[in-house]
Amino acid sequence: MKTWHLWREDKAEVARQLAAGPDLDGHNSAFGDNDLIIGFLMVEGFWSVLIGTEPDRLKKENGYPARILNGLWALCELAGVDRIAQSGKVLGDEALLRMVGFQAEQIEAARAKGRLRVDPETLANHLSRISEAATMRSWWKHVGLLRSKRWYRGGVYAVDGTMITIPYGEADNYEGAGRMGEASGYRLVVVLNIDEGHERVVGWALGPLARSEKALLGEILKGLREQFGRLGDWMSVLVMDRGYWGSQFLEGIKKDEGVDYVIRSGNDELDIVHDMEGLSRLESTVWHEAVEEHSRLGKMRVKMAGFRDLPMFDDNDVDHGPCQAVIAEEYDLKGQRLPNRPRFHYVTSLPVDPSSLESVQQVRAYYRRRWAVENQGFWVLTKRWNLDTLVARNMDAIRARLNFALQLYNAENCCAWKHPGKFENELPRLKRPPRGERLGRPSIMVYTPDGKVGAFQVKEYRELVTKAVTKTVERSAKARVKMDLKAAIEQELKAGRTIEEILRDL
Repeated sequence: MKTWHLWREDKAEVARQLAAGPDLDGHNSAFGDNDLIIGFLMVEGFWSVLIGTEPDRLKKENGYPARILNGLWALCELAGVDRIAQSGKVLGDEALLRMVGFQAEQIEAARAKGRLRVDPETLANHLSRISEAATMRSWWKHVGLLRSKRWYRGGVYAVDGTMITIPYGEADNYEGAGRMGEASGYRLVVVLNIDEGHERVVGWALGPLARSEKALLGEILKGLREQFGRLGDWMSVLVMDRGYWGSQFLEGIKKDEGVDYVIRSGNDELDIVHDMEGLSRLESTVWHEAVEEHSRLGKMRVKMAGFRDLPMFDDNDVDHGPCQAVIAEEYDLKGQRLPNRPRFHYVTSLPVDPSSLESVQQVRAYYRRRWAVENQGFWVLTKRWNLDTLVARNMDAIRARLNFALQLYNAENCCAWKHPGKFENELPRLKRPPRGERLGRPSIMVYTPDGKVGAFQVKEYRELVTKAVTKTVERSAKARVKMDLKAAIEQELKAGRTIEEILRDL
């Protein structure tokens, strides 16, 4: 029968006991630099959702509870493990193993045999046992948790996609992969809440590379509707790039879902683009000008004009309008057109007042916020979470891994929002590069007999141990002086001297 132990984090008390001199149980670990994010996952319910992901394709018990293997993979994601073969940094970390449920004697038994407590292959096989249905159940539970806490803010969402490519010549080894031109792999689409500071993924879909992003977006919207009801009840605006263009599709988003859209025109040959260009040349068209600042291009002047009630035809000449439109041109501060910058044609279901700069500018502002997907979405997901790296060849395993990474991405953003000061201090330790070093610098986990645990950097630990040793030495020295003094007094008394004479000499 296993004996389970629970340690409560109390770094201050552990430090006090350590400095006092007792010989406490200390172990090297990568946990300590991430105690904030890991603690946040557990306290706020994220951890419970992650480890509760069900391996429903598992035909027989493989010797480890699913919750332990799920926990280990979540820690691998935090550790920046982008290959199963690199998971040893987690599978060999005593503090992390204890955290997911292994006992010290189990860990020591594996260490005595010179092997990891869990074989990396077991972890890889575990991911492949999680079906698409189980993965999505876990995801929707995660989104439900965020919604219950009201951690999705505002009603503005953006959608974007990315490719996850397979090395040349290996496409046949990856289940469910597709080909487009010379590239092979998968296409991932995410829907992201883009309220500033609250960037959270609300939905995602994965398919073969040749699958259209618009079709994958349709899957996401269908899932959101089934789980949380009519989209328009909680989503106000959906911002899309031109790859999602489709007049019938856009009409459905507005009429069926009650969600307004902002999108760039699919191409410059569309009838609606020709209509916008024709209207732009009329003397009656009102042009507005504003100064914008872009992170990459700096300050610029932007000229904009708005138009109302334009028809939006599909390929069969069926009108799915009316819609509103905005044209924007970019200039430098001297009035010269910026080179290699297009004329932007925005189409929207939002009301537009062509006479109002604020109204026209709002449409462009919504579209610019879509860059949050690039800067706060896929950029972070690929650079910090290795989302463009395939950790397995099995489609179920690929989906399961994406589910873990996206949930942790959301959780980290929530942690940064809830604990801005503390998280800013921790963030430098979480940043990549170096690639694969997500858990930060090694720490020493110290456990006390009364059930306390604290994580210390090597310098902190050394200082506390030094203080404890110094106190021990001082106590020993005092004890020796006391003993020597006692012996001297006893010798003088035997020689016939009085205590007064002895004390006077001292």
